[in-house]
Amino acid sequence: WCPRCHTALSDIEVEHEDEAGELAHIRYPLTDGSGHVEVATTRAETMLGDTGVAVHPDDERYRDLIGKTVTLPLVGREIPIVADDAVDPEFGTGAVKVTPAHDPNDFEIGERHGLEAVSIFDEDAVVNANGGRFAGLDRFAARSAVKEALDAEGLLVGVDEHQHSVGHCYRCSTVIEPWLSLQWFVKVGPLVGPAIEAVRTGDIRFVPKRWENSYFHWMENLR
Repeated sequence: WCPRCHTALSDIEVEHEDEAGELAHIRYPLTDGSGHVEVATTRAETMLGDTGVAVHPDDERYRDLIGKTVTLPLVGREIPIVADDAVDPEFGTGAVKVTPAHDPNDFEIGERHGLEAVSIFDEDAVVNANGGRFAGLDRFAARSAVKEALDAEGLLVGVDEHQHSVGHCYRCSTVIEPWLSLQWFVKVGPLVGPAIEAVRTGDIRFVPKRWENSYFHWMENLR
């Protein structure tokens, strides 16, 4: 979603650029009071929409914590610790926050484990009412405010420099936002054959003709 153009973007409309970012390490207290889980994230502000913490099922560091719950800092929501093969044990602490409404990989993890998708941004990428005391802040201002609040509560372990790829809108270069919205799709499968045939028979002509090859490649490889 582009917060400036107010439109959904397909994957091919997103331009990725390597940027200097950060990796914030945050303590999530176990609900039973027995300790905490440390997660690492490049987007601290999205923790307001977390509905789970995920670890790899073979990661011995967290095996005994699978099935337990943590209390989401600053929000107070009790969320589960789940095991999922998609987690990279080598990234960060090996425990990742799961924000189904604002990350495509987290959305898939959420679907597999029945986690709620809590959207914390409006169409302008401003924190909405689900963000509690941070409502009304721009996403980047919210990032700083969330880190300050975590630090004040002794839950911000530290922030490291981190180089990562960031998606931008191909029209205006605004940083895109993974954002849940209602989308309509046309089932194109039944249309592919007639569309190809119309060009092969000459009912539809491309000018210049060389673009036919691109058209056929596109139509024959639709997923």
